Amino acid sequence: MLALSRSLRLASAAALLCLTASTSGQAEAPDADLRAGPSLPTDKPVSGQVRKQVSKQVTWAVYDAAPYMITDGPEAGMGISDQVRQILTERLDDYTHSVLIVPFPRIVSFLKQGAEWCFVGGVRTEERDAFAYFSRPTGMFYPLRILVRADRRARFEALAPLSLRSLVEEHPDLRTSVLRSRALAPRVDAILRRSPVPQAHSEFGEAFRMLQNDRLDYLVEFANIAAYYEKSFGPSASWVGLPMTEDPEPVLSRVMCSRTPWGRAIIDRIDAILPEERVTDRYRRIVEAWSAEEDLGKLRAVYESSFLSSE
Repeated sequence: MLALSRSLRLASAAALLCLTASTSGQAEAPDADLRAGPSLPTDKPVSGQVRKQVSKQVTWAVYDAAPYMITDGPEAGMGISDQVRQILTERLDDYTHSVLIVPFPRIVSFLKQGAEWCFVGGVRTEERDAFAYFSRPTGMFYPLRILVRADRRARFEALAPLSLRSLVEEHPDLRTSVLRSRALAPRVDAILRRSPVPQAHSEFGEAFRMLQNDRLDYLVEFANIAAYYEKSFGPSASWVGLPMTEDPEPVLSRVMCSRTPWGRAIIDRIDAILPEERVTDRYRRIVEAWSAEEDLGKLRAVYESSFLSSE
C-alpha cells in the first residue's frame, strides 16, 4: 500500500451527499476537509447547475467502495482510485477541484443528464459510451469470485464446477444482490442481463452486511474488495471467495466524464497525463495495493502486456 504523506479527512459516507469546498486554481489537497454542502436534486435535470459551473472546474464524484474509494476512517483518501484522482488533480492545476460523495447509481444518473462531473474507476461499456467519455485505463479489477460465508462453503463447492450462469438460472433459491448500474465484466454482465437477480443495492457495505447477516447466500465480487470489507467487519466475518467458470481477465477501469465538450476536453488532458504517470513505480504500487500475493503475477503481466498500451 502506498502511504500518503498526509491523511485525507473525508465526510462520512453515511451522509447521502456532501460537497467539498472548492480550491481555486489548486489541485485537491490530500488533507482537505470535505464539508457538508447543499444537497443536489435527485429527480430534476441538472441543466441549471451545469450552466453555473465554470469550464475550468472539475467535480469528482466518489462513493464508498473500498479499497478503491475510501470515504471514512484512518485510511480515508488512500484508496486506489482516490490516489489516482490525487495524481490527476496535482497535474490539472489550472482547474478548480471539488469532491462529491454520492451513491454510484446517482453518479450514472447525473452523468447522463450532462453534469460536469468525472469519476475515477468506471468500466467502459457500449451503453455508457452514449453518455460518457472515457480515458485510457487507470486501474484494474481482478480476480472476480463467488463470495460466500465460510460456513456455507461446502454447499457451493458441491455445485462444482461453480458457474454464475448455473447459480442464477438453476438455483434461484440462492439469494444474491447486485450493485445498481454496475458493470463487472462483459461475460458476467451478459449473464445478469439475461437472468436478472431480484435484489439490488447502492453501497458495497450494504451488500456485505446482508451477506454477513444471512440475508444473502452469495455475492459476485472482486477479491480485494471482499478482503477489505471482511477485515473491516472484524472477527465475526469469515468469507470465502470461490472461482467460477466465467472467471474473466482483469477488467480495466478508467476515468469517465460527462459526454459534453467540457468532458471531451478534460479527458483529452487526462489521456496526455496518464502515459507519463503509469510507467512510474508510484503508479504501479497504487494499482497493486490491496491485491493478494497470489494475484500479483497476473496483474503485473497484464500491466506490461496490455494496460500500458491500451487506449
